[in-house]
Amino acid sequence: FVLMFQEYELEETKIFDVSIFQLKDKWKFSEDSIFLAKFAAEIENKIDSEDKKKLLEIGSGCGIITILLSRWLKGEKFLVSVEIDKKMALVSGLNYKNNNVEAHIICGDIKQINFKQKFNIVVSNPPYLPKGEGKISKKSDIAKWEIHLDLKTLAKISSNILEKGGRVYVVYPSFRLGEVLSNFYKVGLKPVFLKFFHHSPLSKSDFFALMCQKDVKHKTEVLPPFFKIE
Repeated sequence: FVLMFQEYELEETKIFDVSIFQLKDKWKFSEDSIFLAKFAAEIENKIDSEDKKKLLEIGSGCGIITILLSRWLKGEKFLVSVEIDKKMALVSGLNYKNNNVEAHIICGDIKQINFKQKFNIVVSNPPYLPKGEGKISKKSDIAKWEIHLDLKTLAKISSNILEKGGRVYVVYPSFRLGEVLSNFYKVGLKPVFLKFFHHSPLSKSDFFALMCQKDVKHKTEVLPPFFKIE
């Protein structure tokens, strides 16, 4: 895998017990990905079920979320990730191999992929800005702006691909809370757990993690917020 890249293209980051290669000229993973992985693992590990965790990550980037969940989720796991960018898909594969993670990486557009099976977990740190907001940069275009995958489409795909009772985990900027809740609710995905991230106890929320569940009637629970302590 490493031989597929020029040496100057890759840089290595170590976090927790994993080593992550990233492309120097692409959007890097940040604290929202770690926050989402922790959020998903904490909730999943409290669910009283012996079912195999069939997990699909939409938009894997460098693969950090799937790698962390492979470590943190209890029980038997079947991991699949989809990434539309060819180089980033290769980086995901490299990082899975380098960290001894058994996960399948598919390079393609999630809107064009037909899976033969359903999943019980979908996780995604998706593009989070509408196309008309801000100036699009080449370094972070498809990772940051909804060029190939918008909120409405992500919600619909998640609903279609999940089993009844399946869960979807996403992270979005807090200013989009209303439309995120609305779009998932409209496709039968009930907001169940919500958690806000703050950089300090006195700052406004920067982003939030949300878990929605398919075809359930649970009440929505807002969990205690996370405050980043420098």
